[in-house]
Amino acid sequence: MPLAHKKVADTVQSIFIQHFHIAPEHFDWEKPLEELHVDFKILANLVYLEQLIEKEFVEKIPLLENISTAFHTPKDIVELIINEL
Repeated sequence: MPLAHKKVADTVQSIFIQHFHIAPEHFDWEKPLEELHVDFKILANLVYLEQLIEKEFVEKIPLLENISTAFHTPKDIVELIINEL
């Protein structure tokens, strides 16, 4: 994994653990967001995630338009961020 990709992945994982209270041992790159934490069924949490990511990367990252919490995983979010940067 390229260093830039690893930094994005580490940042995304940190956001999930710190702001959505997902225990590190329960974090899974391959689980859809709704399986990772049931609160992602609430649109406000995806909006909050988008805001946190935009603040962290100082870039507009269109999560709402491109992510379905029922299907997409943290790994998909990392790919989206990499493609937008």
